[in-house]
Amino acid sequence: MSRAVDCFLRPSLMALAIALSAPLISPALHAAEQSVRAYDLPSAPLATTLNQIASQAGIALAIDPTLVSGRTSAPVSGQYDGRSALQAALRGTGLQLQQSSVGSYSLVATPDGSLALPETSINANTLEDGSYESGYRVENLRNVGALGGMKLQDTPYSMSVASQAFLKNTLATSLDDVIKRNPATQLYAPRNAGYASAVSMRGFSGSGNLNIANDGLRFSNGADKGNFIEDTEQLEIITGLTGFLYGPATPGGLANYVLKRPTYERYNSVTLGNAGGQNYYLHGDFGGPIDSQGKFAYRLNVLTQDGETAIDLQKRRRQMISLALDWNVSDDLLIQFDAAHKESQTRGLSSYWFVPAGIQRPDASDLKNDKLYSQRWSFSDNQTDKAGVRANWRLNDTFTLRAAFAAQRYTDEYTYTGPTLTSATTYSQPLYAFAPVETEEKSGYLFMDAAFATGPLGHKVTVGYQGNTSRTKQYVDHIPFPGPQYQSPVGDIPLGEQPQVGKPGYSIGHGDQRLADSSESNNFLLGDIITFNEQWSAILGVTQTQIKSYTNEFVYANAFGTPETETKYNKSKTSPNLSLIYKPTPWLTTYITYIEGLQAGGVAPSDALNAGQALAPQVSEQYEIGAKATFGETLVTLALFNIDKPNNYKNSLGFYAQDGRQENNGLEFSVTGKVMPELTVVGGMTLLDPQIKKTSITANEGNAPTNVAKQLAKVYAEYDIGQVPGFALTGGAFYTGKQYADEANRTSLPSFTTFDAGARYKMHVAQNDLTLRVNVSNLTNKEYWLNSFYLGDPRTVAFSAQLEF
Repeated sequence: MSRAVDCFLRPSLMALAIALSAPLISPALHAAEQSVRAYDLPSAPLATTLNQIASQAGIALAIDPTLVSGRTSAPVSGQYDGRSALQAALRGTGLQLQQSSVGSYSLVATPDGSLALPETSINANTLEDGSYESGYRVENLRNVGALGGMKLQDTPYSMSVASQAFLKNTLATSLDDVIKRNPATQLYAPRNAGYASAVSMRGFSGSGNLNIANDGLRFSNGADKGNFIEDTEQLEIITGLTGFLYGPATPGGLANYVLKRPTYERYNSVTLGNAGGQNYYLHGDFGGPIDSQGKFAYRLNVLTQDGETAIDLQKRRRQMISLALDWNVSDDLLIQFDAAHKESQTRGLSSYWFVPAGIQRPDASDLKNDKLYSQRWSFSDNQTDKAGVRANWRLNDTFTLRAAFAAQRYTDEYTYTGPTLTSATTYSQPLYAFAPVETEEKSGYLFMDAAFATGPLGHKVTVGYQGNTSRTKQYVDHIPFPGPQYQSPVGDIPLGEQPQVGKPGYSIGHGDQRLADSSESNNFLLGDIITFNEQWSAILGVTQTQIKSYTNEFVYANAFGTPETETKYNKSKTSPNLSLIYKPTPWLTTYITYIEGLQAGGVAPSDALNAGQALAPQVSEQYEIGAKATFGETLVTLALFNIDKPNNYKNSLGFYAQDGRQENNGLEFSVTGKVMPELTVVGGMTLLDPQIKKTSITANEGNAPTNVAKQLAKVYAEYDIGQVPGFALTGGAFYTGKQYADEANRTSLPSFTTFDAGARYKMHVAQNDLTLRVNVSNLTNKEYWLNSFYLGDPRTVAFSAQLEF
């Protein structure tokens, strides 16, 4: 049989068979296409994706090989009925569904290459998720923890997404740039201070408050130094408790980095940019198929960055190579691999200020935000190697198996001089030097999903396990004590001076390495997404969580001549998640959620008198009521919440302790999308009422926790200039309310507002796309205290040129 006859005959025979049997199967087809299920399908050969969806949904679909040959599907991730899933896969292919009178489907070319639109009205589903054309509005989440992919509007949790397009167009080079624009998050410690980015969320502040996940796999906060924006597809941020979704976690919130996956059409992008000052970078992003059948595909990201930042004498250097591979073993089995090597170095760390009790804090205007109040030889170095594998296997129409495992090893080393006030007009720079610290982490999950019906009720049951382990090794000579640790190499100096001196001589990191701490968490989960009807659904779940931890403070015991103290914990708890969801109309989702979570108790920081001591695991609980509505191309969300947790802080005596409880009530409001055809808005506000309760210090009862703003209001906007296609003006305003700097709430830091302004121009050059971007952050060069420890960044000009070919 000739190829031409074969290509004609096969779809014709299939169409004839469907037509003959349609009177018998059309009721079943209608029920199948209306059934909602979870999908998490990457871009792949179009025929493969369509056949997989049609098989899962029980839809009769005739595919003409001549139409789909060489075409690639759009990714499909989230909760869809069968027809909507097929339409999502066809985005951007130039094809659309055509339904016969008996309910079966076939494919036809979109007339004149125009977008295929639903019959009733224009729908933003035809636009790429998170693109600037869609107003950066993301409909589908890649991984809502144990629940897998879901539609953002249908999640009964407060969530937001920074898409790849948003990250590019805001010139983001670290998590700091995302936190700055998110109305539910407050930056606690900048990346240039030498640590992983630290964030205050829902009234909980501190370096360990932000939880981290990579494609749904939980890792520690310290591992975040090995996460780069450049190989991130989108950043999914959830505020509040996440224990049911991701395992043991602090109650503030979590950031899930979604890795860029391979493309099945050739993609090449090269970006030359400047992150401020003389800090330049070159980023390459390349993807495409490996074989002609589309079974294998790759994505490669490389980065080099170096130069002085907008802060005098401060330098930042980063290197990265990141590779992702897809193997489409069959229509039902996808295996994905990824590996990366990343290095980051900062010289001249942003100053960590310490203001002792009884000394007046200077106004930020009395200091210079572009000067270094530490030494140019202060540094932070991180080297991270990571690798992972994951698989998605559809066993049959009911059961799907999801599995993932990743491991990483990273080494941190840092030394800084922290400016410490000795009077209202003078300060010193005590030395804090530390030998390299080596950490190994492993994380994995194994989930079985079952989609079925019991009478009128639809179910998606998930059962499985998720867990992670961490082991940290330190040298016995981790710090140079008794000297020159904690001694100032510059003595006492006036605030108006920033002298640079030679690095003191000392020797560390040459003794034996020992296990300093280890942790293990095991989380067994059973959850069910129950669909009662088109309006009502629920998520019922329970987790059995176990936390094991071990800590040995041998470093400080050896330095101070005290006995070594080992701390061990092994605690388990069963925690529920109850969510009730009501959709009175398709564009509005309302919900109420109760969730509990177990978390590690935290470890006393190095500047506490009980440095290195681990506190006992703690239990938190949260109530949340929310609503999410889609108006045209704009998503509006509202959440009211109450969180209660044990309170940890470094008290006035210098000890890191658990004392009383912290209860936070609040409201979060956000808007994302195109409020007008030419105007995009991403913004919102947070109102908080955080209080310390049941504390042993009566005078502090009812006080607000330190370094937490009760009001946040942020807006980022883009305006397309219609007269100049491809040209847009960008800008934003970011307000942070007053914060308290001490537990007694006697000292406060004033509120501040910063502004950004910029522009973007996209043009075609020799059939390729060239995009020019520029942004000026802190436009007015506002001088302010970010919190009680850090000054805000100075005015910074960033720009880039990206060529896609």
